[in-house]
Amino acid sequence: MPRIIAPIALAALTISQAASAANVLIVSAGSDTTNTALKSALENQGHTATIGPTYWEFDTNFDLTGFDVIYIQGNGNWTQSDMPLDAQSMILDFAQDGAGVVFSEWVIWMVQARSVFQVLAAAMPVEPTTAFRSTATVTFTENINDPFVSDGLPTSFNMPLSSFSGTETFLTPKENATVFYDSDWVSGGQTSGAVVGWDICGGRVVNFSTVNGINQINDPNFQILLSNLMTWVSRSEKDVVCFADIAVPCGVLDFFDISQYLSRFAAQDERADLNDDNNFDFFDISIYISGYTNGCP
Repeated sequence: MPRIIAPIALAALTISQAASAANVLIVSAGSDTTNTALKSALENQGHTATIGPTYWEFDTNFDLTGFDVIYIQGNGNWTQSDMPLDAQSMILDFAQDGAGVVFSEWVIWMVQARSVFQVLAAAMPVEPTTAFRSTATVTFTENINDPFVSDGLPTSFNMPLSSFSGTETFLTPKENATVFYDSDWVSGGQTSGAVVGWDICGGRVVNFSTVNGINQINDPNFQILLSNLMTWVSRSEKDVVCFADIAVPCGVLDFFDISQYLSRFAAQDERADLNDDNNFDFFDISIYISGYTNGCP
């Protein structure tokens, strides 16, 4: 149970609301075919998608303002160098500030095999590993039903995969992570997670076990799943289980969280409008204090 400092005794309030379409920044796969298919798939599902630089060319000059989600592929260009450390820190701050990050398979493999993405590795809900396979198809099976992630999908579905020197990495979830879908890959009596996510200080992060190439992107069920995940990770901190935890250190409610909320409130940041009435008043502050008092699971 995370520590709560100086709570103010008000009744707890649970907030739940559906999120709107996300504005997604696609970190380039180094493949125009993959990028174009991915952009079309997301836009066909109602999201907005922008193709950005490759991961090794991504730097702090890139303006993340207005984006809800960053999707980092690292598949078609996995042999390149690391993402600059300050750019990784910027993306980590982006996530901890209430946004979302989604990774395809190659990124988690590179953490362990090539010692890249080391700053972002801490934000990933799965353990680093080099265990991978090359299979032409995969079956995703629902492990837990989530009203956002599972929406419109069968409990189990098969997809064709594209190979980028492999097609899937074995995912072992970290403590407190959620396995939304299992893979059909079983090794040593354990089943690989296929889609694993968690909350990180008000934001959300997801890892895929698969490389998410063109064959998979063109699959109708995968398009729905990818769209649903963009919605899930882009839900703001007021919608997550512990929406009051909006400042580092994550998992601890303290003065820094209160200060961050009051700064947003003073700036009339839409994330401080907790009852979504387009006003910034006592009711929003009361909701925040209630969430703060209620604490984190």
